[in-house]
Amino acid sequence: MKRKLIRICIVVISVVTLFGGELNARGHQHLVQKGDTLWGLSRKYKVPLKSIIQANSIQPTKRLQIGEKLLIPGAPVEGIWYRVQAGDTLSGIASRHNVDWQDLQRINGISSPRALQIGTRIRIQRDDSLSFGNPLRVPLVVTSKYGYRPHPVTRRYQRHEGIDFRASTGTRVYASRAGRVIFAGRRGGYGKIVGIEHEGDFTTWYGHLSRIRVRVGQTVSKGKVIGLSGNTGISTGPHLHFEIKYKGRSENPTNHIIIP
Repeated sequence: MKRKLIRICIVVISVVTLFGGELNARGHQHLVQKGDTLWGLSRKYKVPLKSIIQANSIQPTKRLQIGEKLLIPGAPVEGIWYRVQAGDTLSGIASRHNVDWQDLQRINGISSPRALQIGTRIRIQRDDSLSFGNPLRVPLVVTSKYGYRPHPVTRRYQRHEGIDFRASTGTRVYASRAGRVIFAGRRGGYGKIVGIEHEGDFTTWYGHLSRIRVRVGQTVSKGKVIGLSGNTGISTGPHLHFEIKYKGRSENPTNHIIIP
């Protein structure tokens, strides 16, 4: 009996060590941005400085280069849930979210890449620099969803290519992801609007602003304040209109950001 218990304990310890070690070794991949330091990353992710240095085989005095990728061992990997839609393929989903399709298959236990069922939820894990964040820091309240709807002003049934969030005039609006500003000004019914171009053929758009705090050509980091919400353009009240486009075509923002 004792020998059997010892063998069981050895197996359990081996399994825990194997999988625990794998998770710690993977960690989180951070894309270095302007102002980043090793000490700052250590505090941000609550990971010992020594662990970051060892994981990347670098010197403590190393000067970080913008765009460089660092492994943050033990830090959680940011991710979202994506619901499979008609026409989706695993490689297509992976391409749009800048991840490897084989990782998607492994993480979600998909037996065959061609066996995707409409409505199935897929976990997408990716590094923080390539993910989209919420454009507001206040509790997110959706006042108008993505998709076809009667326009609140014209009453015409038409496609709503983004999501409207409740936001009083003057609420800070943040860049959902790092990128380059490609538009900052007035555009028809959108009123004052900012457009940002991101890696991977994505753009984000922030409409009905009261003030714009960026200029065309400016590079912005994720979480940078780009303007203040408002009621400009064709609008029935203060709010933020938020769009995500892939290769010029709108996508449901809920496929990319988490709305509590």
